[in-house]
Amino acid sequence: MKIKFDKKKLKKLTEFSVVLVPHDPSTGTRTIRLSFFKILSIILIYTIITFFIGFYLFTFTSLDKYLIPDSIRFNSPEKIQLRELNLKIIRLADELQKLKSNNERLKNILFNRDSSAVKEDADKEKIPKNRKNNAGGNVYAVFISLASKILGGKQENQISFIKPTDGYLSQSFDPENGHLGIDFATKENNPIFASAGGYISFAGYTPEYGYVVIINHPDDFITRYMHCSVIVKKQGERIVQGEIIALAGNSGTRTTGTHLHFEIWYKGKPVDPEKFLIKF
Repeated sequence: MKIKFDKKKLKKLTEFSVVLVPHDPSTGTRTIRLSFFKILSIILIYTIITFFIGFYLFTFTSLDKYLIPDSIRFNSPEKIQLRELNLKIIRLADELQKLKSNNERLKNILFNRDSSAVKEDADKEKIPKNRKNNAGGNVYAVFISLASKILGGKQENQISFIKPTDGYLSQSFDPENGHLGIDFATKENNPIFASAGGYISFAGYTPEYGYVVIINHPDDFITRYMHCSVIVKKQGERIVQGEIIALAGNSGTRTTGTHLHFEIWYKGKPVDPEKFLIKF
């Protein structure tokens, strides 16, 4: 059975007429004939144009604040993830700024551009009689002071340094290979003592050396304690010889195990700590 299509009837079924009637009766009506395919094309074009306009308005303007409820706009998974990433970026930027400030302060301290506070307080370095040292390391300072008095008092004001932590010497002073101090292999969280009394000019974190404490001493001496796990003293505090200032650790990128990297600087230059530490 064959089905015959009448092209004229099919054309009439797929054609539409739009009659435009003006407000002024004197003007004649106008008829526009449109085929089904033309109407479909016009709808498709307008849909595409509307989509792009809406996408632009919602993406680059604040129109979504007025059209989309807050419960939907702020609680979608994408929005929540975007907010979390934004907060992380802000925190990382703050940490980076702190690290930059710490590194700059380290440079200033090492080159004696930030030791004015210590020089002003150098004459006040004597320990108060009623102050006790919980660490017990100040016994060495008392011994040196007593020995100096017995020998005639000529070395009474000379600074002395004690071993800053328990452990054995694992690496010596080697400035030619960039090792500006000595390393003490020790257990994690072992106490680190102030090798001499002074003023804490820096106590913070740096990427390479981890948690670092720097103490300015009289007579242009500076000691540095690196790769700590915890810092127990604050920047700006005055401490006496033997006080606990930090705990040993493995922080920073320039370390291969738990140890204390200890440096002594004199007048802006690193010196061999073994030549200054009291032997015991």
